[in-house]
Amino acid sequence: MQNFIPISILGEFLGTLLLVILGNGVVFSVTHTKMMSNQPGKWILIALGWGLGVFAGALIALALDSPAHLNPAVSIYGSIAFLNPNFLIYIPFQLLGAMVGQGILDFINYKHIIATAKDDPNATRGAHYPSPAFENKKDKATVFNFSYEFIGTFVLLLAIFAISKLDTGFAQLTFPFPIPISLVIMAIGISLGGSTGYAINPARDLGPRIVYAISRDYFSKKANKEFALNDWSYSWIPILAPSIAACIMGGLARIGV
Repeated sequence: MQNFIPISILGEFLGTLLLVILGNGVVFSVTHTKMMSNQPGKWILIALGWGLGVFAGALIALALDSPAHLNPAVSIYGSIAFLNPNFLIYIPFQLLGAMVGQGILDFINYKHIIATAKDDPNATRGAHYPSPAFENKKDKATVFNFSYEFIGTFVLLLAIFAISKLDTGFAQLTFPFPIPISLVIMAIGISLGGSTGYAINPARDLGPRIVYAISRDYFSKKANKEFALNDWSYSWIPILAPSIAACIMGGLARIGV
């Protein structure tokens, strides 16, 4: 009997869920006061955690016959490069997976969220989505923030393009491909992530951002401490910059560059 929910859609949902749990999980671990991993070397741990999160999420997705995009920018790239609009179906499930993953993280880290609020009410926001070092309007940094997210995503998609050329093709990438992609994610984090936090994934940013907007008042009330406001004025950059990078890289891949 045919499954009501195509298995590949479930793969994208669970893969993105796991990506966020492990990726934002490492941010919780190195920023919240009572965490044992809150020690020097935090950025290396964050880059490593996100890279391994991509690896684990991709494994789950591949096991469920998904192409393991885990990122709307990758789905947009594939839909253009291979003239396959069906890839776009994955995007809402990637967003939903990111939201559910963040909800799970918030639940298991509830005690840490409340305890950390006394010292740093901004820490929990940072464990949901990245914020730039320079604000768009105040610091006149919109172009630079946009460029960081654009270039970071472009590097990721360029690596995916190269791997799909070496492998059996974008829609049938086989097991080893999560390994080099995870290494590329780590490289992007270490080299290009320090200014904007390298979202490079609209679902990874927007899903947890929505969860934070829903839960912020609750956490503030429970901790008796005002948590940082949701920075919606910046939120369009982690959505638009990766999407434009995906369109451009998809077009280049389509013409055979």
